[in-house]
Amino acid sequence: MNGSNFSKKFIFNEKIDSEYLYSLYEDDYQYIEEIFQTTLTHFDEDFKGIQRAYETDNLSDLKKAIHKMKPTFGFVGLPLVQNICRDFEDFCQKATSSNELTSEYQQIVVTLAESKELIASEYNKLKEFNSNIL
Repeated sequence: MNGSNFSKKFIFNEKIDSEYLYSLYEDDYQYIEEIFQTTLTHFDEDFKGIQRAYETDNLSDLKKAIHKMKPTFGFVGLPLVQNICRDFEDFCQKATSSNELTSEYQQIVVTLAESKELIASEYNKLKEFNSNIL
């Protein structure tokens, strides 16, 4: 093994862009754990903001809510989800009512819920990993 790979002992889920994470945080698993924890702490509130805005047909708030949540996915190594959020934000910009966004909204809600499960799973694995290397 070469030296740069030797220190990368934690194996992230294949859906997570681990190379991107390492480019941001190197192999500081304690900090990565904190990032995942912070993401989970704010996730439900941000997700509810998206749902509330959609249900009340408030496109401005919907766009703001998705915009607020979008960078989170980059921080946790999910740039594809970040791109899905950006695309949804673009749809919000063009729509005149939330009814026009029904299928896109249903897709993004599923994607966000699945992302939360993945982040929570990785967070728990990181927590265990970090407790074992101290």
